[in-house]
Amino acid sequence: MVKCKKCKSENIVKNGKVRGKQRYLCKDCRYNFVEGDARTNEKIKAKKAMCVLQYGQGKASFNMLAKIYDTWPSLVYRWVKEAAEQLPEPEIAEDTKEIEFDEMWHYTGQKKNKLWLIKAVDRATHQTIAWVIGSRNIKTFKRLYEKLKHLKDCIFYTDNWDAFSAVLPAERHVIGKAHTYIIEGNNSNTRHHLGRFTRRTKIVSKSENMVDLTIKLWVALSTPFWFEHFQNIALSIYR
Repeated sequence: MVKCKKCKSENIVKNGKVRGKQRYLCKDCRYNFVEGDARTNEKIKAKKAMCVLQYGQGKASFNMLAKIYDTWPSLVYRWVKEAAEQLPEPEIAEDTKEIEFDEMWHYTGQKKNKLWLIKAVDRATHQTIAWVIGSRNIKTFKRLYEKLKHLKDCIFYTDNWDAFSAVLPAERHVIGKAHTYIIEGNNSNTRHHLGRFTRRTKIVSKSENMVDLTIKLWVALSTPFWFEHFQNIALSIYR
């Protein structure tokens, strides 16, 4: 009896063929799949890991990855999206002493729709520890500060954007471009490494959620644990 690869249900019906192989549809969770041997499934997992690694670490688009790994752009999109959704949020150490904030912009849908990414970077580790996506206003920045307000002894460094002064506690808020050099470098790395951020006036994202997940994946893959996790899966394709 064929079982759903996702939910293990036996409520399965045939749903056409893909490259000569029978495709099935699970009537419980609506998952489409092709039954194959363990080696084939292992190769698919390895391809998925390679796509996640290359998308999260460089400029490879969904279309480019689909051509490299002989699959469909929509499938690469789904692989990347599912991997990013399953990743945990970055841990914020309770002893964090200094954080820099800054914002950078992008487009969604069309060029008249600016989307703002506001990030928080730990000065000690140079790592992005929190971020939000939205409009460039106080309400959006408040959502970011909610993630960090438990850090009672932390010093916050920003430029002179009014929203920072309106939300951050004045006694622990230091203003000036001279104090945000680490996060400025972090923003530069974001634009350099991630294809959708490379040219601000050329790239327009379709989904605000995908922009958020792209940052989540990029932040996760900057840590050795998650990079090695996907790398170990990807290496199985060469065994």
